[in-house]
Amino acid sequence: MTPFETNHPVNPQLVKNLLQRIDPTSGVDVGHQLGLSDRYFDAMFAVAVKYYDNNRFDDAMKIARQLILMESNNHRNYKLYAACFQAKEDYVSAIRVYQNSIALGALDAEVYFYAGQCFFLSKKFKEAAESLRFAKTLCEKSPEKWTHIAHHVNDLLARAKQRSEQA
Repeated sequence: MTPFETNHPVNPQLVKNLLQRIDPTSGVDVGHQLGLSDRYFDAMFAVAVKYYDNNRFDDAMKIARQLILMESNNHRNYKLYAACFQAKEDYVSAIRVYQNSIALGALDAEVYFYAGQCFFLSKKFKEAAESLRFAKTLCEKSPEKWTHIAHHVNDLLARAKQRSEQA
């Protein structure tokens, strides 16, 4: 059975009604257009985080992928999905997904820090330093918010600069 096959009969009228409710030009993500609440997304995100915390990265990724499809304007979904790739040591995919989060306008020092880690672990030291410099700037702008990573950002930035100069 392929992912597109189902044992359930498809109601064409239901599909037509759902598609009529979706306006891709509205700027509102599909899940909210279909009437799903923020509480629904928060609950699903909490389940995915619980899976992540218990090293069940594939399960967390399944939920994160669904959240991205349904709530595509929320950078936290991309951040979680990227973190799963990072935990599985797929740094190239993690970087790509962290960049999606950044493209949404996320001013989240953790996103830049973790992307920097992935660049560093991929031996792309120049890119690591760039990402970490921006993380450092965000940490300095809101130190009370980013205290938990500021020290790590500075340490890894120094290492990335050193390795970049050696290359």
